[in-house]
Parts: sequence; C-alpha cells; structure tokens
Amino acid sequence: MKVGLVYYGGQYNHLILKNVKYLGSDIEAVIPDKPVEYMKKFDCVIFSGGPYSVASEIQKMGNSPLYIKELKVPILGICLGHQLIAHVLGGIVRKALNPEYGLTRINIFEEDTILKGFPPQINVWESHTDEVVEPPPNFRILASSSNARVQAMVNSDNTIFGVQFHPEVKHTEKGIDIFKNFLMACKK
Repeated sequence: MKVGLVYYGGQYNHLILKNVKYLGSDIEAVIPDKPVEYMKKFDCVIFSGGPYSVASEIQKMGNSPLYIKELKVPILGICLGHQLIAHVLGGIVRKALNPEYGLTRINIFEEDTILKGFPPQINVWESHTDEVVEPPPNFRILASSSNARVQAMVNSDNTIFGVQFHPEVKHTEKGIDIFKNFLMACKK
C-alpha cells in the first residue's frame, strides 16, 4: 500500500513518516504543488499539520483543495489538515477562542473507524490556534475537548477523517492506533 503525505512544513511531519513506515506501509512526502493526477497513485492520503491558517492562507496550500474534492481514496487530516478538510467541504473554521497547546484531554463519543478500541477519554498533544467549529455536511463528530468541539470527525462513508490533535507525537495516547486504524480503512 502506498500512502501520500501532503506536507505543509509542520514540525512533526517526520513522525508521521516514521509511524506509517513502522506499520509496514510505503509513504511518500509531497508538497501540495503536485497535480491531482500525480496524487492518484496513492491508496490513501494524509494531510499534515503546519503553520498556516485556512481562513487567510489557503493559497499556501497549493492544490490541496483539489486533492480533497477529487481524490477517491481514504483521507486523514491532522491539525491543519483537519481544518483544511472541514473548510474545503463546507465546514466552519475560525480562530480558537481558547487555543490549545500541549496535553489536552478529549472525550470520545463514537469509536468509529479511526478511534476503534479507544477508551472514553484519552490525553492528546495539541498545537493549534484555529479550530473547526462546525464540521462539513454529512460529517459527524467523534470526539471533543472542553475547548474544541470538533477534535475528531468522519464523513458518512467512513472515508474522510480529521483529528485536531497530533497522533504522531508520543504524548498522544494510542496515537499509533489511529494510524493503524486509518491504514486498515485504506485497505477496504
């Protein structure tokens, strides 16, 4: 299986690569200037975190909106990637009233696909000033925190996932399991 990692200059991208390789999948980091045709070689795509704001810097994300709309493969958005998916598909993203940095406790309402086997609460690593306040149509919220209502979301087809936190960072409990569960969704 070949995974594409769309890279926005985030500080943890090397950890995403390491985790996916550890789980036995081939992964390639790409910057978002590749044409959609190039991205069609991947079985699934991960959109990483990064320093940008989808509200004011969407142009810095290159062809990413096209990838989200046109690729017919499972997608996982992490932090900025989560916000980008929400923004492109009709959700609402804005500056967080209470930005989250460091460890945050999230409540899991629905285990679903990427949170399969998770307890009702876990600690996760956060690093964001923007947040998804309303998921796109046909998405449901899987987890939230006291400061951010949409910590994890999924579309009705169980093919597009987003997490506000960083599963690739060792401080996130069961973070490797999110990648494992996502890769299982990619195989379906």
